[in-house]
Amino acid sequence: MRKIRSAAIVLVVMGVLLAGCGSKAADFDVSALGNDLATKITYKDTLSPMDTDTAGMFMNLSDIGITKAAIYEGAGGTAEEIVVFECASDEDAKKAEEVLKTRVQDQIDNFTDYVPEELTKLNAAVIVVSGKYAVLSVSDTPDEAKKIIGNYM
Repeated sequence: MRKIRSAAIVLVVMGVLLAGCGSKAADFDVSALGNDLATKITYKDTLSPMDTDTAGMFMNLSDIGITKAAIYEGAGGTAEEIVVFECASDEDAKKAEEVLKTRVQDQIDNFTDYVPEELTKLNAAVIVVSGKYAVLSVSDTPDEAKKIIGNYM
């Protein structure tokens, strides 16, 4: 009887663990993640909130269904920025990932001659996509950004 009970417990635990492996990011407050990235990481620049319409001027967001966003940009002297998107679908989040990768590459191109010291940040930019969420963090502390993002996704 003990062997059957032990086997049943093992099967239940394995089922729970396997179910979690394929799961997508649970819903979370996009603004809270953006705020945590903005306040729990030290930046050289002062980051200010930006709306999606303004961000759309330098990122091609027209083909992405974005339901919520938290975007923080510096004054331009550094490449530091935060972008957190909740998209309408997982597919939109994948499109957002490509836009964020393009954004980082554009910034690399822009800062190469302007402020080459910023390339270290840009080359370590954190882009995380899970389910319908896409996040970009450019800072001097990418490991800290990964930890913060990991608390949400």
